[in-house]
Amino acid sequence: MRRKKVYASNIGKYSFFAIIVFLTVGLFFLVILKFNSLDTNKYAIKAGSTFYDPNYNYLKSENDSYIAQRLDGNYYWYTNESNKKNSKNIGQNPIIYNKNDYKLYLYGNCYQVMSTGEVKTLSKNTEIPKASPTKFFKIKDRKYLMVDSSLKTDDNSIKTKGYLIIELDKQGNASFANNELNVKTIKPLILHGTTMKFDIANEKLYYGKKEIDVKNIIGSTNKYKKESPKTSTDKDKDKVDSSITKTEENKTTEITTVNNKKTEYYENYLKNVVNSVNNLTKSVTDVNSKTDNSVKKGEIYYDFSKYVALKNVSSSVSSITVSYAVVDSNNEYQNVFILIDDNKGNSNKYFLNKNETSYVVRNLNVDYNYKLSFGYKLVSSSEEVIEDVVNIKTKAPSCKISVTKVSRKALTYNVKVGSEYKFDSGEIHLYVDNIHSATGVVNMNKAVTTDGFSGSMGFDRLGNINTLKLENLVYNGSSVSLDCSYRFVS
Repeated sequence: MRRKKVYASNIGKYSFFAIIVFLTVGLFFLVILKFNSLDTNKYAIKAGSTFYDPNYNYLKSENDSYIAQRLDGNYYWYTNESNKKNSKNIGQNPIIYNKNDYKLYLYGNCYQVMSTGEVKTLSKNTEIPKASPTKFFKIKDRKYLMVDSSLKTDDNSIKTKGYLIIELDKQGNASFANNELNVKTIKPLILHGTTMKFDIANEKLYYGKKEIDVKNIIGSTNKYKKESPKTSTDKDKDKVDSSITKTEENKTTEITTVNNKKTEYYENYLKNVVNSVNNLTKSVTDVNSKTDNSVKKGEIYYDFSKYVALKNVSSSVSSITVSYAVVDSNNEYQNVFILIDDNKGNSNKYFLNKNETSYVVRNLNVDYNYKLSFGYKLVSSSEEVIEDVVNIKTKAPSCKISVTKVSRKALTYNVKVGSEYKFDSGEIHLYVDNIHSATGVVNMNKAVTTDGFSGSMGFDRLGNINTLKLENLVYNGSSVSLDCSYRFVS
């Protein structure tokens, strides 16, 4: 009997130990799984960038900083102030805006809703062009991002451009925020872009006649229900409610602007509205004049969609490549163009083919900063509109100098330069303890080959620190600077 009790007791101990081991191993795998799903990158944030924390407190980066994700799933903004490193929680899906960048940056896991109704899963860093056409994202339950060159509500209480963060409460009321405004509304609204519209309270996205129920993406806790029509017995009550509602609307539609460019923004918006009305009137007139008499005048059977979009800008050593899109079914754009400014007062304009998607600007200076402006001019207006501005730098060509042999009074060297930038001529200079000692001529045609250019150079003596530098480079008859050197000790 005693043996049986001891045996049962041991089984209990072993079972308890097995459960502890199982739970520990399970917890270990959960931690590993969590860690693998994290974004381990650090993302640089340029000075002047703006964004919000989870409580919609407006933040601005005064200096270059960075963001990174922690184990809790939130991204943190890291800055240095007075040699002290500070961090601030900016949520699981921060949205970074910078007026000098043609892209918007969205971080974390979210979903992009395409015009076809297809849903694309996104993670980590998503780069989004700010111009047309409309881009639509579901960030989390009852939170969305709409990106477009023009955004407005059906009642015109909200008019903005670039992007808009939309977050609903459970009753369907919406908060709007971007770099220009932060406002909450208390009535159902429809938000319009250039090619899409969003019924916010019902969480339905429309692309033309296509309806997309975005509630179905990860579900929704929205409890909004459309109120049934009032009966005639409620007339007196309606009058009181109407006056209260109007008062509340006046209070809640006051926009909290976060910068001082409000006046300038609305002046520009008014110009765009006037131009759009002129274009629309002209198009309707043209269509109706060609419409058969059996069709009622005033009805529009026409596609008015038009937009220009700067999709990407990249650079090489001596060129800048611009990727763009133009939709102009009514030929309303007189021209689409880019301006290249060298920051010295020199500016060149290049007109883009509306049927193409890319353009290459060549023969630019090596390792040089340029300002690129992307714009258009409408047929109905003499004014040129700048849609986006990008600061971009051409790359420095690859360059390598090596010393292959050193004798008592001479040395042998090799120079290799990237073939993407063919210089007319160049020289190599020897500096001994920062004092110029000797000069040699470099055959730049051989320098761009696989083997490079090899030469020899005499000297009186070598010092503690000796430097070979590639200098006096000439390209297309103009002098070009290139940081290419090699140091060695004797």
